[in-house]
Amino acid sequence: MGVQLPSLAALAVLAVFTQAGVWVDGGNLGLSFGVWSVTGAVAASALVRRVGLWTVAPAPPVVFVVLAVGNAAWQRQSQRQSMWGSAEEFAADAVPWFVNGFPWLAASVGAAMVVAAVRVLSGGKEECRSSSTGTAADG
Repeated sequence: MGVQLPSLAALAVLAVFTQAGVWVDGGNLGLSFGVWSVTGAVAASALVRRVGLWTVAPAPPVVFVVLAVGNAAWQRQSQRQSMWGSAEEFAADAVPWFVNGFPWLAASVGAAMVVAAVRVLSGGKEECRSSSTGTAADG
């Protein structure tokens, strides 16, 4: 078996790919954001240990919310506005990200679920144990 990442490392891979898509596309989330997001979700689902597969596969929306809030706060701070301001101002900055990102998030979750289903259907039970548990031969 190839490289298998812990769940948090796979979520970090997903976050890096998603943030790269945001940087490439700027504030207008379009096709290049979608390609980066879907690629990150597929890579994270393909590289995670089987134990964490069902944590990573549905994670793109949660990762995106964290990144959108962080990017909105960063943008407000770089424009010399108060970082949080009022809730209405902050929501007005963040909502367009959610509207434009939603179709790509749905595609990311769908692609990750396909990878997860393929891994579950093609893998054996021996791969599904934690790295901290020994095999029967270990005693």
